[in-house]
Amino acid sequence: MNKSKSSYLLLPAVIAALFLIVSVQAFAFTPREIYQKTGPGVVLILASEGSRMGSVGTGSIIREDGLIITNAHVFIKQGSSKLKSDIAIFLKPDRVTGNHKKDLSQKYKGRMVSYDIPLDLALVKIVDIDRPLARVDFAEAENVGIGDKVYAIGHPEQGGLWSLTTGVISAFRVNYGGVPGKDLFQTDASINRGNSGGPLLDEEGVMVGINSMIARKAKDGLTITDVNFSIKSNVAINWLNSLGYHFTAKRETVAVTPKPKYEKSVVEPKETVPPPRVEPVKKENVPAKPEKEVVIKPEPSEQKPVLTQPPVVKPEKPKEKPIELGTGKILTRKKPYKMTKLLRDMQEMEDMMDDMKGKVRKFKEKKY
Repeated sequence: MNKSKSSYLLLPAVIAALFLIVSVQAFAFTPREIYQKTGPGVVLILASEGSRMGSVGTGSIIREDGLIITNAHVFIKQGSSKLKSDIAIFLKPDRVTGNHKKDLSQKYKGRMVSYDIPLDLALVKIVDIDRPLARVDFAEAENVGIGDKVYAIGHPEQGGLWSLTTGVISAFRVNYGGVPGKDLFQTDASINRGNSGGPLLDEEGVMVGINSMIARKAKDGLTITDVNFSIKSNVAINWLNSLGYHFTAKRETVAVTPKPKYEKSVVEPKETVPPPRVEPVKKENVPAKPEKEVVIKPEPSEQKPVLTQPPVVKPEKPKEKPIELGTGKILTRKKPYKMTKLLRDMQEMEDMMDDMKGKVRKFKEKKY
């Protein structure tokens, strides 16, 4: 009798483990889905001082009105504590072609809102935005552990604009550089100059960190590879809230979503042998049933077009293989740019726009 009871009680644990495996796979997006979901909320930032010389960085739109979080060091003049005054923001095109004049056609002026040099965080606002914007949400950094997969989107120098790279969380750093509250993730996701201020994303495409620093050479000149640092999302949230903004982390990340499914699998078998804590679990699960249906139903519907269009599935399969083979992979096609050419193309675009505005103004003056 005791053996039968123990076998019966073991069944829920087995079912729960199966649900856990299925749910994690269901809530983790492919690299392509992460890029399509989050990419539109990532911007290119050009900070300059009235000349063609400047620095390129990356930022994440965190509010639909054009509020952007990035790194403070993108705007700091070399050898000075002053900031570069001219800020240009470029929105991601629907398709990145590698042609700068096409990819950087959606240009807006940016305005510095606030910055913190020790934390290396800055808040920038797009001026006179005239279209709806995609947003990058914050994730709960505490749910991220060593070995978890992460993704970075940015504009690495000598790489391509809006490049997607992948890696894992390698380690944690607390109070980095002696700055209280400056907690970092160490990651081997490929990050270079131009990635500064861009998002570090989890498997749901939610921001767990802000890419900030790279280690390339030790004091004795030895080359260092795959040691990159991202400011944890909770550091950014605390800083934003200290400025009077109200941001919270999206708590239902991959690490949290399996919980409702686990609870339901425990309740159903235990109805005949109710322990003292079954009742509160059942109460919590009464509203959870429709929630589970809402979560599970979209997945088959998303797979239907894949079944009816098998040619679309074939190119996607090899794109997921680099994740399993190693870390620090670049997942987008290489469309390298050089800083000087990028800045020259931007200046040509500005000159062309000024010329067009002048012609329109003269036409209106003649007409009226």
